[in-house]
Amino acid sequence: MMRIKSVWPRRFLWHAGGSVAVEFAILAPVIILMLACLYEFGTAFQAMTAANRLASEYAISWADCVDNPTGTCQTEMGLYTPAASIGNIAPQLTASRVGLQMFQVSMSGTTPNVTYSYPSGAALSAAQTTAAQASLTTGENGVIVTVNYTYIPAVFGGLTIPGFGNIIPTAGFPMSYTVVQLKA
Repeated sequence: MMRIKSVWPRRFLWHAGGSVAVEFAILAPVIILMLACLYEFGTAFQAMTAANRLASEYAISWADCVDNPTGTCQTEMGLYTPAASIGNIAPQLTASRVGLQMFQVSMSGTTPNVTYSYPSGAALSAAQTTAAQASLTTGENGVIVTVNYTYIPAVFGGLTIPGFGNIIPTAGFPMSYTVVQLKA
């Protein structure tokens, strides 16, 4: 009786024809995930920069307002709030997710007294009061602008991993920037 020796297992072990496909199947998801993370980080950084720029631009612009006749600065402050104004300075931001607070203050000792506020009737927070105390001295007038923005991830929004829950919050990431500018 003749024994047939099978060479098929040896050929399969030494044959490298499908190894590229296997390597691609292993590496492609990792590379795609890395690119998505890079994109997400870039857009988040762009949103942070735009929110900071919006606060700085508003503070600088409003600090130059001369309140003559009285109420001129209140009228000018109203020009900053529409979505079109926000979109002109920071087009990367979604205007509906921008929270804006603006105050014109005069310092009396270490207490900032609010002259104008947006929204009307708003009060200074503890952080805004501390920022005014650190930047302004007695008798000086200044403006305080706070921009709050909620960044909602584009790629990983609501990412859920079994056993870990929501890693990326669906409500987004809050960002807040406060700028104090000496009034001219």
